Amino acid sequence: MAFYIAVHNLKKSVDEVNKAFEELSPKFAKAMAAGETPAKCHKTWNSLPHGRTDYVFCLWEADKPEDIETSLGEFLDYLNVDNVKVDEIDWAEFAKTL
Repeated sequence: MAFYIAVHNLKKSVDEVNKAFEELSPKFAKAMAAGETPAKCHKTWNSLPHGRTDYVFCLWEADKPEDIETSLGEFLDYLNVDNVKVDEIDWAEFAKTL
């Protein structure tokens, strides 16, 4: 599996996206926790409640980018996704090797 940062911008208004987050998130979280999705979202950084409405960022683990889109399911009605494959650097661990 590889790590991806998913960069999302909105397809609908902030209010519609926030409402969808509230409605879809419980089912989404339960499905990932049960291993029912082909990819796993580790973290989401959501700036929408803080007035920054251009992007939402997520850290995913997946075999391929298409697995992320499959896992997002209904969220794709509200968000575009641009998956960027990344390497993770743990700076605290790196510092221990110096």
